[in-house]
Amino acid sequence: METKQMYVANINVVFGKNCEPLINRVDDIIIPALTSGICREATQKTKFIFKDARLYEIEENEFVIQGIIIKDTILDVMSEFTPDGELEKTNKHIPSAPYSVFLIYLRNHRMVLVKNQNGSPDMRSFTSTFKEVIKKYIRNNNAKNKDNKDKLLPFPSINVAGIKTRQSIKETLKDVSKINELTLKLYPLNDEWDFDPIFGGLSNQVRKMIGSKNGKVVYTSPESKDGVADLIEATGGYVKAEMKVTYNSDLSYSGTKKTGKIKDDEISEVMNIDLASELDSAYDEIHGYKKDIPVLSKTTKNQIVDYEKFLAKRMKN
Repeated sequence: METKQMYVANINVVFGKNCEPLINRVDDIIIPALTSGICREATQKTKFIFKDARLYEIEENEFVIQGIIIKDTILDVMSEFTPDGELEKTNKHIPSAPYSVFLIYLRNHRMVLVKNQNGSPDMRSFTSTFKEVIKKYIRNNNAKNKDNKDKLLPFPSINVAGIKTRQSIKETLKDVSKINELTLKLYPLNDEWDFDPIFGGLSNQVRKMIGSKNGKVVYTSPESKDGVADLIEATGGYVKAEMKVTYNSDLSYSGTKKTGKIKDDEISEVMNIDLASELDSAYDEIHGYKKDIPVLSKTTKNQIVDYEKFLAKRMKN
């Protein structure tokens, strides 16, 4: 058994002016893009690329997109500590390819990402690479088919937000004396937001009325940390949360209490899982943890409708 770090997130992808959901574009955009060999050049020595991405029925009527994201890099070793206790200068350049695996559940657009080791791609690396690869694929396709409007592909809005639990939020706030501002950022959704009376109107009705696909809600000086934790947990990864805070004891150079910003990915839950298989072949084993993570099974009425259409289409094919 090996212990691995697992991230849980909501992946929201909508295409074009009508915000067409990800599930409608699995076959003509998502899978072809992830298998195209397009990579994201992070630096001259580091690039990220997807490998072995495919649509897979992981259990009956439960389809996922699964695959590997690889960080292809060169490690510069400029010094070594010898067995004799000496610090020795060196100039070695060692290829390295740490990787992570991912599962995207098409039923509800939840996803997990599991790191193989320290240095493996995290959720931020996945998000940046996914965005760039999808958009590059669409640009390349549209450039080739500029004279054929029927083959032009719509561009996406892509947002990945880690799932927050009450425990992870309270852990993040344990050294905070005051929350000065809480911001919840809204973005175009895959038809998910039809269940929550607190946020539903803000997400759908109001934004449609004023013609805005994005938005944000700002709460100034909330006094209840428990209330903030409950509120962020209730969003279920459908918004990105940020907080401006004042810390308990750390002092700035001026002698005043230190302030800072806590970003969305600093709040998100990271959990440990034990795997018997090599990670790159452990998809079914990873899926086995789904039953222990209720948020991975949370589904809305609109998502059920979209997923049933997806299943019906696959049965015809």
